[in-house]
Amino acid sequence: MWARYTITVSFLALAIAYGATLFAGWSIARAVPGVASAEQTSLLARSLAIAIIAWPIWAIHWRWARRDWNWDGTVSQLYLAFFTIMGLIASAWIGMQFISRLLEVLFGSKPADGDSISYLIGALWSTLVSLLVWVYHGGIWIQHRRRATR
Repeated sequence: MWARYTITVSFLALAIAYGATLFAGWSIARAVPGVASAEQTSLLARSLAIAIIAWPIWAIHWRWARRDWNWDGTVSQLYLAFFTIMGLIASAWIGMQFISRLLEVLFGSKPADGDSISYLIGALWSTLVSLLVWVYHGGIWIQHRRRATR
């Protein structure tokens, strides 16, 4: 029961924290779809508030879950696979958008104004967060897969 609780809270908290952190990055970029430019600052504040609460909740429950988990079990492998794959896909997708905008600015097809700078900051932020999620969970997944095959 305890392991199921910590795993569930950890999963939900990380999904919420990760999503809020991405929304924060894209609201810095003023590029959240369906949100007016004037509302991006409010979205940034709300996203940061959610992230500030959710990341520590994830960290505490992740620490407990890691201590009590059966690393060879299906649930732990799916948890690690989910966040590894999600981080990888988001890193590639957002990173492509970041590099594309950077090249557009460098080639002169987009102006190097405040909007482009905000976009680059937001995209870089979101790419780095996604890379961290990918590398962290992927590393743990590989570590425990190797241990299981020994």
